[in-house]
Amino acid sequence: MQMSGNDSNKIFYNTVPLEVFQSLTQQGGFDQCIDLELIKKHLPTSASVMEVGAGFGRCVDFLLNRKHEAKILAIEQSPQLSKVLLDKYKDQSKVQVINDDIKTLIVKDKVDVVLWLFSGMLDFAKEEQPVVLKRLKSFLKSDGKLFLDIPQLAELTVAKYTGEQDIVMETPYGNITTFLPSFTDVEHYANLAGFRKVSVINYQTTTEKKRSIFTLEV
Repeated sequence: MQMSGNDSNKIFYNTVPLEVFQSLTQQGGFDQCIDLELIKKHLPTSASVMEVGAGFGRCVDFLLNRKHEAKILAIEQSPQLSKVLLDKYKDQSKVQVINDDIKTLIVKDKVDVVLWLFSGMLDFAKEEQPVVLKRLKSFLKSDGKLFLDIPQLAELTVAKYTGEQDIVMETPYGNITTFLPSFTDVEHYANLAGFRKVSVINYQTTTEKKRSIFTLEV
C-alpha cells in the first residue's frame, strides 16, 4: 500500500539527527524566530497555545522567553524529537509534550491559538491538507486563531519541484515529499473547514527566503 505524504515523510523525521534539523532551521532563516516576531501581538501570555510539529522546541522557547503564563501543548509525531522535548521541558509545568500525529490527536480542552509553522502543512498530501485544517479548527475556541506558515510559490531552499506544486527534498535520512498550496488553495481549505476570515503576511526570513504567514480566524 502506498503511503501518504505525511506517513512517508515520517522516515526522515524519525531518523534525522537533531543537529541537522537545527541547521535546516538556520538555513531557512528561522533561528531568530522572525515568524513569531511578526505574530507575537496575537500571542498574549494568557493565551493557551498548541504548536503542531514542535520539533526541538524553537517556538516553545520563544513563548517561555516571553514569560508565557498559559498552557502550551507541544505536538510532535516523531518519537525521537518528542524525547528531546520531554527532557527539555520536564521542569516546565505549563508545557505538555504530546507524541502523536495530528491526524489522530485527541485533546481534552480547546485552545486560543494553534501554531503550524516552518512549512509543517507541506508534509501532508494535497488531499490531506483540507482534512487536517478542519481538524485543527476543531481544537480552537470560538474566537481562536490558526497561524500557518509556508514558502511562497517558486521559493525553495534545499528542495526541488517535481510538478507545478509538488516538491521533494532528497536527504541521506529519507526523502521529504510535499505539496505547496497556493493562496487560493489555502483560502479554499479555510472555507471548507469553516473559518470565517483569512489574512496573509508576506515576509522574508533572515536568509532572505520569501514566506507567507496565514491567519485563519474561527
